[in-house]
Amino acid sequence: MINAHDPTATPVATDLDPATIFETDWQIYRTLVDNNLLFHQEVSEILVQEMTTRFSGGFRFLDLACGDADVMSRALRKTTVDHYLGVDLSPQALAIAAKNMEDAPFDARMEQMDILTTLSENPGTYDVIWCGLCLHHFQSIEEKTQVFSAIHSALSSNGVFFSFEPVLPEGISLEIFDRRNRQQFRKDWSPPLTEEQFERLMTHIETCDFPETAHGWLTAGRAAGFSSAEELFAIPDGGYCRLFRFEQ
Repeated sequence: MINAHDPTATPVATDLDPATIFETDWQIYRTLVDNNLLFHQEVSEILVQEMTTRFSGGFRFLDLACGDADVMSRALRKTTVDHYLGVDLSPQALAIAAKNMEDAPFDARMEQMDILTTLSENPGTYDVIWCGLCLHHFQSIEEKTQVFSAIHSALSSNGVFFSFEPVLPEGISLEIFDRRNRQQFRKDWSPPLTEEQFERLMTHIETCDFPETAHGWLTAGRAAGFSSAEELFAIPDGGYCRLFRFEQ
């Protein structure tokens, strides 16, 4: 899935400069979020409930591939978080994230850094780690499990990891899944996406997205050492994306 923190992943329009590519893809991402096409609002509400139930005092939060941090900025203001770190490879996204966090009632930092470096440099540090619409860009289940292991190591002893990712239905190929999604998304997302935006988004999905089945995502978490792996939420009518919780 295209997102504001991965502005150069899609091969479309490679003759454009990075700033233009980012702005184009960020507008697509904002359209998805602003129209709640991927149910960010419902996911945010679940995350807030999870964090307020778990933590009565302060806690440390790591936002992997944070993008513009808009959704998380608004969600975390409803919790007792006292330290936030957002990491991303896109300087344009981080600049917007810094603005979204500038008046936050908690310590908020942004760093331009890749996921695995961030995790390896902070063992046992974070109480909550969040990664949304990013891990499916790792092509193999082995690569995904490696990331899960690094996340497991970076969490505190009572830490929790939340992930929101596309899910491949059991028993069908990725090619068939992409074809079905193109038909369904055109019906559901066009409008508000323009035809040009829709085609750019679908090109990204069809070339850069490597989702696992729900069982695959949960198994990767357990293989990485998490004692508990559960599905918390699925987008209605097919569950294209699902929210997972992994506990130490």
